[in-house]
Amino acid sequence: MNPTKIQWQPWSKEAFQTAKSLDKPILLDISATWCHWCHVMDQTTYSDPDVATLIMKSCVPIKVDKDQRPDIDKRYNMGGWPTTAFLTPNGKIITGGTYIPPQQMKELITEVLEYYKTNKQKIEEEAEEPEKKETKAQIHAQTVTEEDFQSVIDNITLAISESFDQTWGGFGFAPKFPNSEALNFALLEYRLQNHRALLNIVTKTLTKMQEGGIHDKMEGGFFRYSTTRDWSIPHYEKMCEDNAKLLVNYVQAYQVNGEEAFKETAQNILNYIDNNLCDRANGGFYGSQDADEEYYKLSRIERQSKPKPRVDKTLYTNYNAMMISSYLSASVVSENPAYGRFAVKTANLLLEKGFKPQEGMCHFITDGKPHLTTFLTDQVHMLKALIDVYQWTQERTFLHKAESIAGLMLGNLWSDRYGFLDRPTKPEDLGMLKDTYSPFDENAVVADAFLRLYHLTGKETYREKSTAILRRLLTLYRDLHLLASSYALAVELHLNPVQVQIVGSRKDSLTQQFVQQTLGVYNPLRTVEVLDPATDLQRLNILKYPISERTTTYVCANGRCTLAENATNLAKLVSQV
Repeated sequence: MNPTKIQWQPWSKEAFQTAKSLDKPILLDISATWCHWCHVMDQTTYSDPDVATLIMKSCVPIKVDKDQRPDIDKRYNMGGWPTTAFLTPNGKIITGGTYIPPQQMKELITEVLEYYKTNKQKIEEEAEEPEKKETKAQIHAQTVTEEDFQSVIDNITLAISESFDQTWGGFGFAPKFPNSEALNFALLEYRLQNHRALLNIVTKTLTKMQEGGIHDKMEGGFFRYSTTRDWSIPHYEKMCEDNAKLLVNYVQAYQVNGEEAFKETAQNILNYIDNNLCDRANGGFYGSQDADEEYYKLSRIERQSKPKPRVDKTLYTNYNAMMISSYLSASVVSENPAYGRFAVKTANLLLEKGFKPQEGMCHFITDGKPHLTTFLTDQVHMLKALIDVYQWTQERTFLHKAESIAGLMLGNLWSDRYGFLDRPTKPEDLGMLKDTYSPFDENAVVADAFLRLYHLTGKETYREKSTAILRRLLTLYRDLHLLASSYALAVELHLNPVQVQIVGSRKDSLTQQFVQQTLGVYNPLRTVEVLDPATDLQRLNILKYPISERTTTYVCANGRCTLAENATNLAKLVSQV
């Protein structure tokens, strides 16, 4: 007799109807292709004949990919991956955990069935409680002063300083994640306030990471996190998202202190991505490379005889957008425009394959076909990437496409009560997808991107929405401590924006020199644009800039604009304001 196998179903109306008609709880497994313990659970718990028989007899099993369905993951995650969640047929959570061994799983299923049979009404009532506590997260009309926003800077700076590991760098103990946004913020505060301790936090962390096991010195790139405090033993998956963020960390640190080792590590990341996580011919960055502990413990010679860990060649819009911005930054600092050209190629690919006029960007592309649309994560990260592409190329079409996405975000995802929602709710939504969810981090990125759009277009609606978001997040950020660093970065942009406006022909070599000089200097708070009298006369008239035969550049900060005399003077102005 063949042993029973679990017949996993997709998240679907049919699966939920089956659970309701049979009055069985749902077993929701949220996993990912790169996730080591997800594979272990498949090979142990879910391959155990007794467990499989019990699941098929007692539950309706649903399997979901974390990367493909971030909306489900955000609502049901039980503390990591795999997530093992038991739900009512209506999709309310009964209980759950992460990795569960076979014997424990059999015991848990038995307990869940007994509890479900005797406590159905109680489960539904308890599940409703969190929905009644959302008033704190609503946008409110109270007056917020600049001092309130300055307190955000002070509090996050303190949280970063208190969490810093003086011995090994990074934050906290084990497991230890890079926390790239916290490093970005600490570096910016060093730049603005000259706190040497903050620079030490960044340089020590980046040094210890590049020296540690989390950094793959043979094939390049960084693993997702370290299981040890000293960065020595990594968890071996490599993620597009993490390497995109770390590339920015090392590029910016090199810009600030000129440490050659940081530039070399940035190049190491670029080499890894080029060789493993991108489609060189067509454009696009792949999602991840699997964890394979045995492979990564091999020597360089031994690895040559073994196949590399599997690469997930899915093109996720949000991760691609992050890498586009990172490649553009690296292109300028490495003085290798090929990276910038590949970033632009990828942006064009995503727009061609993944953009729908009424819905915006799709969530992922496989075999050249788009899947799922209107997730906030894809819209906002693509919006930010297009702003960066526009600044690198100074081609207005990218700014227009960015505004198109911003308009769709406002039409599809904006809530006057909660800010931007992670997805539009629909009548046919299943389970907790019916619940509105306004993600903190992504709203912080929207606030940042909308502020940049305001500075590039002068349109007040972007500034108004950004300020509304910043005001809302002010009521939420304290509990997140250094994990609110993305919000603090947006607050700094609100408080201390820097605009570089170059008046001259886009075709002029001096104009291009000014653009590259601006982009090559460390200042995350700056936006740069070329105002060409041939095409931008209306905006020039609004800004009241004089037009001359020679390209002129203005650096605007702290309520005044200064004329840059030459490229060297421009770099000095941008780096010091």
